[in-house]
Amino acid sequence: MNTLEKLKEFAPKKNQLRQSNNAIIYTRVSTKEQADTNTSLETQKKYCENYAKSNGYKVAGYFGGTYESAKSDERKEFKRMLKYVRQSGTVGYIIVYSYDRFSRTGSSAAQISQELNDQGIQVKAVTQEVDTTSVAGKFQQNLFYMFSQFDNELRKDKTITAMTDLLRKGYWLWNPPVGYINKKKYHKAVDWDIIPSEDGKLIKKAFAWKLKGIYSNIDIIDKLQNLGMKIDERRISELFKNPFYCGILVSKMIPGEIIEGKHKPLVSKEDFLKINSINTHHPTHHKAENDNLPLKQFIYCESCKLPLTGYLVKKKGLYYYKCRTKGCSCNKSAKTLHSTFTEDLRTYQVEPKYKDIIKEVMTYTYDNITKDLRTQKKFIKKNITELNTKIESIEERYALGELDNAIYKKFKDKYETQKEELQSKIENPIIK
Repeated sequence: MNTLEKLKEFAPKKNQLRQSNNAIIYTRVSTKEQADTNTSLETQKKYCENYAKSNGYKVAGYFGGTYESAKSDERKEFKRMLKYVRQSGTVGYIIVYSYDRFSRTGSSAAQISQELNDQGIQVKAVTQEVDTTSVAGKFQQNLFYMFSQFDNELRKDKTITAMTDLLRKGYWLWNPPVGYINKKKYHKAVDWDIIPSEDGKLIKKAFAWKLKGIYSNIDIIDKLQNLGMKIDERRISELFKNPFYCGILVSKMIPGEIIEGKHKPLVSKEDFLKINSINTHHPTHHKAENDNLPLKQFIYCESCKLPLTGYLVKKKGLYYYKCRTKGCSCNKSAKTLHSTFTEDLRTYQVEPKYKDIIKEVMTYTYDNITKDLRTQKKFIKKNITELNTKIESIEERYALGELDNAIYKKFKDKYETQKEELQSKIENPIIK
């Protein structure tokens, strides 16, 4: 062996396909109905096995065999299959019935195929056979992926067009806001019956209170809670700004447009505009009441364990605290409670020289106590975003006719329940 031949071992090695006849078969359908009938899956499997046999490939495993949407490559069985072929070191081929069974993500699918090819693994489609070892063959394969994505985009465009047409006719296509229920939510949108719920009657009162201009949002929240409806300040603010309650539909799908909805409004358009006018007075608090009743919401009834509210006896000019529970006799003089509270505060006074260190310790303690809470909140928000994506996905599939009513109802209710539970954890965090 001459010197040049010996030096060849230092040259980069060619990226060669695996010299293996081992193959795996991946089958997939888009809907549960197709998976339940098993017709398409069995047909795909049969054609793939015949293809493997005629080309001398040994089938080392089967993957898929269920329903998974190929609009995304984040599929459980798809990812499991990719992990297997990449780690096995012995699989040379992935056999699918057609390239849209492998993926419908266009350039993303092409990239995955190229990465597999770089590892010596070829993706073979039974009904679209091309030579993926040649430049022309790879180009053809990528075209199949791109056409599959194009087909998806066409379907999506048709769905959006149909949805915008329905919106412009006054049909609401999603869950109605708080205060409304859909009596026919699992029917077609044109048959939906969106009517005010029991909460809707209270929201109607809330709009009337807001219109008077003497109640702040906090006051209205308290009044609603006394009537059995729990709502926070952020939601009440969003509620007053939502034109749905005055019978108008707005949506990101039709930006800049307002549509007269087919549902019954809870407030007139004139009153809605007056409530949201910049010239309308919106009280934020009752200054006199807060000045004279500083312990309101901070002091609790011994029996009911609920925060006390306050009131003024005008004839006497005296303030009192009382329990908001009907029938409870807890009624305390504000003057007496303030005196007792002041005396109690004196026992907790801190010498000035210790203030800085106590502040530092309290800040450090608070940060540590709430650290897990902040992390949990971030994680919950991520999960809510994922659930919203799932809900949008099944709504789109239902609109396309890929899901029947029973399956749609089952998963829609499941995701909505999970979302409500997560939202409740954000609104009512538990600090340990």
